[in-house]
Amino acid sequence: MSLSINVSRDEFLAGLSSVQNVTGKKGTIAILSNVLIQTGNSSIILTATDLEVGIRVSIPAEIMASGEITLPARKLFEIVRETAADTLHLELHDNNWVKISANSSDYNLAGMAATDFPSFPEYDESSLVQISASSLQDLVDRTIFSVAQEGESQFNLTGLLVEKDKNEEGKSLMRMVSSDGHRLSLMQIVFEHDLEKLKINKTTLIPRKGVQEIRKFCESCDTVAIGFENNQAVLKSDNSLMIIRLMNGDFPDYRNIINIIGQDSYIEIDRISLINSLKRMILFTEDRFNAVKFHFDKNVLMLSSESMDIGNAKDILNIDYHGPVMTLGFNGKYFVEAMQVMSSEMIRAYINSEESPCLIKGSDDTGYISVVMPMKI
Repeated sequence: MSLSINVSRDEFLAGLSSVQNVTGKKGTIAILSNVLIQTGNSSIILTATDLEVGIRVSIPAEIMASGEITLPARKLFEIVRETAADTLHLELHDNNWVKISANSSDYNLAGMAATDFPSFPEYDESSLVQISASSLQDLVDRTIFSVAQEGESQFNLTGLLVEKDKNEEGKSLMRMVSSDGHRLSLMQIVFEHDLEKLKINKTTLIPRKGVQEIRKFCESCDTVAIGFENNQAVLKSDNSLMIIRLMNGDFPDYRNIINIIGQDSYIEIDRISLINSLKRMILFTEDRFNAVKFHFDKNVLMLSSESMDIGNAKDILNIDYHGPVMTLGFNGKYFVEAMQVMSSEMIRAYINSEESPCLIKGSDDTGYISVVMPMKI
């Protein structure tokens, strides 16, 4: 017999929760649905991967006997979640069976040999840069919603573009850009630390799932060490490590789309009022296009939508606008999602003509812009 440990129920549950979304789903290699448990120095290490994203979490434990085993991640999580014990005892027996003891309850769970689990990728520790976790989370939050879904757009739009740059003062900034072909989101943040060590190029694309896991990773720490190597992104905190396999492909030149939108003509409008009005208009749309008509007149925006099966709706909002009369169609949901991640009380929407895209900005949303393409209506 090997592997005999005592572990806090709460810390074990938190660790299992961290790796839960990374385990492989049904239909993949069987062992990818398992979590690898290894003993360390007064700790156990939990590892999960779906071969696209890998995560490793270390939690304190009392080690009576060293060893390693893989167990079904979902079932183990459910067992730990439902138990009321403060401490769990895990013990490995013959044929990869693990006995889990919690107060007066015993559970026997079938495992698989740790030797069959994929090896965890290596990385260059010296290439990592410490940055604010909340800033990285902000970059993700303001761009992830417009990453294309798999199968709905070209492959290279199903990832998020990462860039590094310098601002006018020569300080390092990181930029994230996403687009599904119908809209575009861009967010950039200036960092005090130099980002030169990050091996970011024009094809650094993080897959959608990896972006989702980055956001989750940042929730539990104040700072995070981040690195980009030839084909992977690395994130590290005090007790966790995540490695994401980067996508291969070229992201379209988004700058051309932004540059064709002149910023001489714009409307200024209360952000919350526009969000709420659009949500009401969307109630009268019946397909994924969420088509809403925008009619701009002097200091007035009239929103309308209709459906043959449902009915129609109209709303009039006061705006600051002195441009020509225009009528355009937009996906109302795209506008709502772009504005929901903003904090500005008033936003500006720049529109050149009835065929042009709309660029959205806010004075209190430094570094953020969103572009929504028009649609026939």
